[in-house]
Amino acid sequence: MKSAFAFLPAWPLETDAILWAGLALVTAGLAGELLWRAFRLPRITGYAVIGLIAGNAGLGVIDSSAGGLSRPLLDVALGLLLFELGGRLDLRWIRRNPYLILSSIAESTLTFGLVLIALTLVNVPTMPSIVIAAIAMATSPAMVIQLKTELRAEGQVTQRLLTLTALNSVYAVVVEKLAAGVLHQEIYGNAFATILQPLYLLIGSLVLAFLLARACNIMVRRLPTNDEHSFVALFGLVLLAIAIAHIFKLSTILALLAAGIIVKNADERPQLWPSHFGSAGWLLTVILFALTLTLFHWRDIALGGLAAIGLIVARFVGKLIGVLIFAKPSGLNWKQGVALGVALTPMSALAYLLVDDMYVLYPDYDPTLRAIIMCSIVVLQIVSPFVVYRSLSAVGERRE
Repeated sequence: MKSAFAFLPAWPLETDAILWAGLALVTAGLAGELLWRAFRLPRITGYAVIGLIAGNAGLGVIDSSAGGLSRPLLDVALGLLLFELGGRLDLRWIRRNPYLILSSIAESTLTFGLVLIALTLVNVPTMPSIVIAAIAMATSPAMVIQLKTELRAEGQVTQRLLTLTALNSVYAVVVEKLAAGVLHQEIYGNAFATILQPLYLLIGSLVLAFLLARACNIMVRRLPTNDEHSFVALFGLVLLAIAIAHIFKLSTILALLAAGIIVKNADERPQLWPSHFGSAGWLLTVILFALTLTLFHWRDIALGGLAAIGLIVARFVGKLIGVLIFAKPSGLNWKQGVALGVALTPMSALAYLLVDDMYVLYPDYDPTLRAIIMCSIVVLQIVSPFVVYRSLSAVGERRE
């Protein structure tokens, strides 16, 4: 039988992950605002620093016991942002200016090739190098959307930044899934499963994207698209799509991004959903950036720090040169081309989720893969917001 005083708290007081998560969010919000007001640094930098301190890399106040909750939160937060990013990709604009797609292909291909060479030079095995090079093609959709919203950025460079980010994210997912198929053959030696695995992921995710887009289009005809009710319904549809993707082991990244693209381009006069999803979108963004860096460990530096430096440099050069090749033909001057190429450097939660997908399929795979990506994410999530901020400011597209 329990004590008659069991209703009183135990001593010493016991805490759980909710307390530390709440403190981390409060601190992240305050730190982001302080950095913005004092130094005009993007708020994302504050979120990232607090996430780094709160996780195993620092004080360890958010430990692996909360790991089971991390992936669903990351999927929801990034899924909403990917859906929004897809809804900003205007394929009609690309048809009118084909140099946009050429610029996208050039910067992604150069990034893949240069990163692959850099990793090979520091003796990273071939297959992890290919997977990492594929992931490195993607610019962080969450960071680009957050910075556009925070800086109220508008203009040619900003619009192209969103377009190229959406396209290179698609390339990264597709190439990474194809590389995972090759790994499937190496690990399991089953040719049929090797062919079926990437086809199932890609085709299944696109089917889910089509169904989600159709549901959104039906909803558009029955609900106003700029009030709280439509937001709740849209949020529910996105959650439902994520849940279905989990049940059928599909790619939430590709499904949500493709659904946004279909919704945007299926109608001649597309309806616009509320941008950035209001206060809920901001909260999920804070969680996304803070939570991503809680997953970093100091031991990752010893395992992948040197290769991460090579990745960051090669990735920067690839994206900058790829954009500059087609800057003039696509309608940008050299200053705008440099600003766009530099602004493509962010890498964050999308890269982590692609890596995590690999280890879900192959739990015992080479830990170097995760270490290199996590070291790169730590550097780029803290540094690249300021880089994007300065790039958009330099071409006069910041509207504070």
